[in-house]
Amino acid sequence: MQQSHLFQIMVADLPTVHQKRGDHLEAHFRPLLDATMEMVMALPDRSANTAGTHYAQAYIAVQNLIGAQKAAMSMYFRA
Repeated sequence: MQQSHLFQIMVADLPTVHQKRGDHLEAHFRPLLDATMEMVMALPDRSANTAGTHYAQAYIAVQNLIGAQKAAMSMYFRA
């Protein structure tokens, strides 16, 4: 069973207001997550990139993603 399917089962009975809030945050967070994952998955072999630019950009994207996740969760519980 995929984690996302299991999660959907666990939260299926959330009140509508929480589902709407989660959907709103997901719509804004998902593009950032997808872009970061694409960047990480496209990293070249370390030996092919001696400058490390791609790795630095991916690291920054992941750190931004972590910050965005924390902000999204804060917004979810505050609203």
